[in-house]
Amino acid sequence: MTAGIHKPLRNSTPLAAPPPSAVTLEPGPNEPTRTKRAIGIDVARSIALIGMVAVHVWPTTTKSDDMSLVYAVFAGRAAGLFALLAGVSIAFVERRSRGKLFGRTLWADRGALVVRGLLIMLAGLLLGYLEADVTTILPYFGILFLLVIPLYGRSNRVLIIAGVLFATLGPLLLFLFGDSLPEQPDPGADYTLTTMFQYPVPFISDMLLIGQYPTLLWMAYICVGIVIGRQVLTSKRVALVIAAWGAGLALATWFLSQFLLGAAGGFQRLVEATPGMTSDDIIDVLAYGPEDPMLPHTTGWWLATVAPYSHTPLNLIHDLGCAMAVTGVVLLLTRSGGKIFSPFAAIGAMTLTLYSAHVTILAIDVLDPARPRVSLWVQIISFMLFALAWRSAMGRGPLEQIISDSSDWVRNKIRMPRQHRRRAKEGSAEVDVQRSPPSVASAPLPGPPVPATAEPDAARPPSSAPELQPIYKRTSLRRPSLRRPSRMN
Repeated sequence: MTAGIHKPLRNSTPLAAPPPSAVTLEPGPNEPTRTKRAIGIDVARSIALIGMVAVHVWPTTTKSDDMSLVYAVFAGRAAGLFALLAGVSIAFVERRSRGKLFGRTLWADRGALVVRGLLIMLAGLLLGYLEADVTTILPYFGILFLLVIPLYGRSNRVLIIAGVLFATLGPLLLFLFGDSLPEQPDPGADYTLTTMFQYPVPFISDMLLIGQYPTLLWMAYICVGIVIGRQVLTSKRVALVIAAWGAGLALATWFLSQFLLGAAGGFQRLVEATPGMTSDDIIDVLAYGPEDPMLPHTTGWWLATVAPYSHTPLNLIHDLGCAMAVTGVVLLLTRSGGKIFSPFAAIGAMTLTLYSAHVTILAIDVLDPARPRVSLWVQIISFMLFALAWRSAMGRGPLEQIISDSSDWVRNKIRMPRQHRRRAKEGSAEVDVQRSPPSVASAPLPGPPVPATAEPDAARPPSSAPELQPIYKRTSLRRPSLRRPSRMN
């Protein structure tokens, strides 16, 4: 007989293989997926945060009354990149469900998005009490997470169609009905929990359509971001495609705006239709964007501008293209040399915490606003050092951890009800019992050994002593059936 190979004994009960559920357990909802996350997303998110900080602390114009480089590069585009990457993070939530976006799993993920959106909105409303001299973007982001719930889990085609509709019909609704919607008594102030309940209708109209970051328009960023997040972001080809599409959209919309306002005579029509503004005033609006969240509604030619924060179709698509181009380029640059970008990746991993810290710094005037260069570099370096130290010691940022734990708790409660959790515990306990070694009570009684090849002797009279079981007799590990017996009619 060859060593290591055992033949089954005669008349022995074969050992039943345990069912797959008793050996290989499905990964739980809290276990991370084994998908490789691109570091470039965190680096791109850090660029968006730094861009928004720069716009807040840097002057709009230079000493010679020209547009500053910081405003020309980051105004509107940094916030658009931040919104696009929020859609990418929602796609990462989809990956945790491992393609099972239906039934209870789908509702569990949507419930988690509700909690995430409400907590982000709460953080923004609490920051409103600080009365910082900036419009806090977090309440709008919370609304975006709530609006995306009906689109969560939909196909890429549905998301792209929805993004096009948000980018085109949203500005049209703003242009037609923006003046008729109620506003907050103090339009320049941030909303708080108090003012939200005092003025619920203006709060909803501001969040959806006439605010600084109208969510019915900015949903275009979220839809495209989800489509991007579903791709293999570590692929060089995918990064090139994202960068190419983004650059194409950005350039096409900019040239189209220049043609409509120039050769097509759009600027002259703006001057004729808006007698309350001089030519220089119109040029300033077309360059810097409107002082109020809304453009003048004197003529539809205003929709041809790509000015920052103008919320026109061309402006939304232009900023979306810029965000896609930056994301694609960063994904290409971070494919190798991850340690070089680790400080920026640490910032991008806790943008919610650091953005809240930035608003707090602006509110308490701890840095001199007359020295924007010092203020910008102090915040960037401080954020980088804090993010590196916190990430190495604690992991996620403090606000990110609270939101993640809360949304995971809701997801688990919806995905596994109490009776399912009880059954899972009973099933795991049953597997442990089946795997346990035989007890002493079930061991064979002492007596003379029975040869393995002995046949039963039919001529031997029955004995009053209990019959000894063969030592090779094994019990099956087949799990008892949980199926209920059929009810007879």
